[in-house]
Amino acid sequence: MTSIQQRLEQSVAILGTLERKRTDMRSPALGRDTEWLLIERELRDIEQDILRNPGPLHRTVS
Repeated sequence: MTSIQQRLEQSVAILGTLERKRTDMRSPALGRDTEWLLIERELRDIEQDILRNPGPLHRTVS
């Protein structure tokens, strides 16, 4: 299993490559599905982390 940092670095590299290809090919929609999949995955993981351990987001209800 890769660490969060490694996964994010890979995602950033992929997004950078997509952006260069979009520019080179003059195709703004190129790789849009891949881009959204990466972003959605990270948001789901952040949500799960918060649900497991809300930390300072947790409020005590009186």
